Amino acid sequence: RGVGAASAAPGGAADSRGRAQQRVYIKIDPLHEAPHTLESLQSLLQAQPGLLPVVLFYEREQRTVMLSERYRVKPSPLLFQQIEKLLGEGTVKVK
Repeated sequence: RGVGAASAAPGGAADSRGRAQQRVYIKIDPLHEAPHTLESLQSLLQAQPGLLPVVLFYEREQRTVMLSERYRVKPSPLLFQQIEKLLGEGTVKVK
């Protein structure tokens, strides 16, 4: 998969104060698994560097993949709008 994935992340990672860390979750449905789509997503993520880790959820396989640190983002309405334009409405959230 073109977006530099690290190993699948176990749930419940905490910050230095023991609080659960927020992550940006992006759902990839089977229609959007094409390499060119994932490359576009990679470019969007790299254009908004920040502190929040990104987790991809591959809907067809019911599998999550934590992306490497170089894909951490600063969430913004513009970034989410661009991701939803690429992958469909409701495909990105912070939790």
